[in-house]
Amino acid sequence: MKKLILLAVVLSVALQAGWMDTLGSMAKEYGMGASSSVANQKRQNDQNSSAIKQALELGVQKALSTLGKENGFYKNPLVKIGLPKNLQAVASTLKKAGMGKYVDQFELSMNRAAEEAVPQTAEVLIDTIKQMKVKDAKKLILSKEPNAITKYFETHAGQKLAKKIAPIIKKHMESQNVTKYYQTMMSYYKKYGKQYTDNKYAQMALSALGMGQGQEEAKDLSTYVTNKTLQGVYKMIEEEEKAIRTSAAARTTKLLQKVFGGK
Repeated sequence: MKKLILLAVVLSVALQAGWMDTLGSMAKEYGMGASSSVANQKRQNDQNSSAIKQALELGVQKALSTLGKENGFYKNPLVKIGLPKNLQAVASTLKKAGMGKYVDQFELSMNRAAEEAVPQTAEVLIDTIKQMKVKDAKKLILSKEPNAITKYFETHAGQKLAKKIAPIIKKHMESQNVTKYYQTMMSYYKKYGKQYTDNKYAQMALSALGMGQGQEEAKDLSTYVTNKTLQGVYKMIEEEEKAIRTSAAARTTKLLQKVFGGK
């Protein structure tokens, strides 16, 4: 419990206004201490590297903390997982038939699965930071791209994240009855939806979407939710990165205070 409270305190102050310039200056000066001894310079370099990585870790932890909780996805318009495109017509039809609650249950269940799975991505992302080369860390900090760090994670952690999260998503989808809600929704669509799509134009449109019989492969839902979950993770990391690049990070550890100066 003490560890959780400490983490909450750290994350709550992780984004306060304007430290990126200092971090950038430090990165530029990294390795240039001509007057320092080799030993002192190496020690300073190690401290600088650790400080940069700690800053990146704080950003990742903050991003994940907003997603890995109830309504972290469902109530966040930036990452909320909506229905697959080829189920939009089904949803519209059910709502017209007064059965929108089944659509809502299905949509909520997908988002709950994502919210439960997100914390499991932390290990992969933090490990990616730890393995990051110093030159790459410096390059990311000094980059003019507002989402350079996010892109780095997508490139260097994307496959590992997908492999890590896919079975977790599948398991949580089962516990959240995602497939059950999907099947219930489709069952009502088959039973009552025809009267709302009983014209050749609507039927042709549904057929073009692969839904002429009101069917959608439930097995594809796991892949869909997995992809949307990862997109949400990247989106929130990107949002945190933008904030970090335009505001000041609190020096929340002794190492950060030593490198950047006390608060």
